[in-house]
Amino acid sequence: MSGPPPANDDGPGRSRANLAALVAIIVLALLGYLAFDYIDQERKLQNCLDSGRRDCAQLMSTGK
Repeated sequence: MSGPPPANDDGPGRSRANLAALVAIIVLALLGYLAFDYIDQERKLQNCLDSGRRDCAQLMSTGK
């Protein structure tokens, strides 16, 4: 009879790869959030300009 199958643990290399993957996912999520936020701000600015207002840049800078 043979013993238990050998453990398939790659040690520190696997841990580093998992950490790198986690960091990459976090960075991509952050970039996605920033991109959608930028697009939303541009949409609000365009809606303001389309309504005929001339003070849209000032409104956008104050966050109103």
